[in-house]
Amino acid sequence: MYRIVLSLISALTLFVSIATHAMDSQSTDPIVSELQGYGAFSNLNKDWMLMALYGSASTADQAFTAQRLEIKIAAKKLSSRRFRQLWLETLAVEHGTEKVALMQDDLQKFFNIMQGSLKQGDTLILERTEVEGLSITDVKLNYHNLAQLSDGFLDTLVQSLVGKHPPTQALKTGLTGQQSLRDQTNTAIRFDRLEPTLPRIAEISRWGKRILASHP
Repeated sequence: MYRIVLSLISALTLFVSIATHAMDSQSTDPIVSELQGYGAFSNLNKDWMLMALYGSASTADQAFTAQRLEIKIAAKKLSSRRFRQLWLETLAVEHGTEKVALMQDDLQKFFNIMQGSLKQGDTLILERTEVEGLSITDVKLNYHNLAQLSDGFLDTLVQSLVGKHPPTQALKTGLTGQQSLRDQTNTAIRFDRLEPTLPRIAEISRWGKRILASHP
């Protein structure tokens, strides 16, 4: 009985911590982001990730600016090696190998987040934010801040998904809100159902500690 009560208290504490962190993040973000659309990142007829793109709405005077990219793992398991390969191929096709080479510092930090295989429901969020007056790309995995990358990293990543050479046209039309309402609704339902478990959230916290220990 004691163990059950202790487990419930631990779970409640974790939920409160997550909710508080989420509210703090929203209250300090002065940028209003609008959902643009949902898309499925597919390769070899398999959905590896589901994505949601947020940004400032484009107008006649100003182009669309990405503010947040939410990525949820749809496959039961996605190895860190496969994750890296998918993104490097996507970036190289859109931007070329020379530009990818110039991104090595950011890419190393980004891929270093993956201290093991990703699992279904894992949630990765890349968001434009400001720290001490400087605009950066903040990276979270399962509610834990694990990296801070350059401001241009988010733009480059998003462009590789919705640019001239996207992984699939379905992904591009989905993220830019040009897909049919039926397809968008189906993807949105699948996206919302994917969430990390409490043990998985705790496990990613340990990833964060290992990352900090490797960069004293």
